[in-house]
Amino acid sequence: MLLSFFQLSLAIRNVWPKRMSLKAFLALYMLLLLSGTPVTLFSCIPYGLFGILLAVCIYGLVAYQESASQNVGMGMIGCILTVVIDNFLTIFLHTLIPLSFINQPSISFVVRIVHILLFYFITLFLGRLLKKLLLSGKGILRLLQMWYLIDAALVLLITIYLFDNLIPGQNGSIAKMIYNNVLHISGYLLVMLFLLLAMRHSYLEQIQTEAKQKALQDLQDYTHNLEAMYNSLRSFKHDYINILLSLSGYIENGNMEELKKFFENKIFPTKNLIDQGDYKLNQLSNIGVLEIKSLLCAKMIYAHESGIDVTIDIPERVDSFVIDTVDLARILGIFLDNAIEATLETTQPQIGLNIIQHQIGVAIIISNYFRDNGLLLHRLKQKGFSTKTGHQGIGLSNAQKIISSYDNVLLETTMQCGCFMQHMELAVGKE
Repeated sequence: MLLSFFQLSLAIRNVWPKRMSLKAFLALYMLLLLSGTPVTLFSCIPYGLFGILLAVCIYGLVAYQESASQNVGMGMIGCILTVVIDNFLTIFLHTLIPLSFINQPSISFVVRIVHILLFYFITLFLGRLLKKLLLSGKGILRLLQMWYLIDAALVLLITIYLFDNLIPGQNGSIAKMIYNNVLHISGYLLVMLFLLLAMRHSYLEQIQTEAKQKALQDLQDYTHNLEAMYNSLRSFKHDYINILLSLSGYIENGNMEELKKFFENKIFPTKNLIDQGDYKLNQLSNIGVLEIKSLLCAKMIYAHESGIDVTIDIPERVDSFVIDTVDLARILGIFLDNAIEATLETTQPQIGLNIIQHQIGVAIIISNYFRDNGLLLHRLKQKGFSTKTGHQGIGLSNAQKIISSYDNVLLETTMQCGCFMQHMELAVGKE
């Protein structure tokens, strides 16, 4: 028993995607021994073999979670190699050595040692070959979700093999028939579980990729707007020098009436242009997280260029947020997009952004004026509902879903006197 599970652990170790430490190898060996107890001590053959297979899958999912799908697949391949190579070596050594010699204790011990050494080097060679072929990072096998499909296929093939070759016939027994059918269904359910895991993993990766692309686009917009502001500043400096030169001409000639007219008609109106070009971005310098800063900058500049009166208040520096920045960027993007679209329908579009650092965390408040059509607040959070024609209405429901996944995030939404406000509290120490 101990030697058999040691061989199985060796085979899995030799085909494992990552280098397996001694501690991890011993943990695998003990898990296999524990799962194999019903097979060896209680003669639960072949049904107990499913426990060994399940133990390999659980170990693959728990250990080195970043490559869990590859771990499970290579672990099952290690199980298959163990059965095939062990049977091959047994036949091979029995062919070379007469049975009368093998039955002698001293020779039997030597044969067993040779058997283990050959088993180790063969699985080591095949493991390196398989890892080079399957884990080289090329082709479709580089996708982790593809490995979930491979895992499902291997589980199905091993299940079919166990049923068709090892599990005895039903012998007309109703209880036996029910028992075997339950095992069949369990095997298929396990395959479906792997398929669902693959779909879920692919979906989460797609969301993460889209969020990162959005964050990159916001960062590019932020950089572009900074360049535009810098060029505008250079142009203003040039114009400022020309204005001073023109003023000096009137002053040298002592023509105060003409100077007064020139100031009122030409210079003073530029105050409005300067005010319009002031995007009030200096407050955003207090945001120490670049992804969030670039998102807020891009949205605020877009709002200003759309004719919205923007107010930003960030009195203290905020260097971190207590939730994932990708999730926070998605939430803020949804809230600001909705605020911009809603306030543009009013006669005096205004948006306010307040980010306040306090002792228990960070408060983020986004407010905007909107056209009150008697809409109930709870309907806005329903998936599929939208006040805009042609929109799917999933923005606020998605934001609510993200927020509900955190125990340390609280959202309060209010609608009062034509003002819509999203007040989000990010608390520290409640994870």
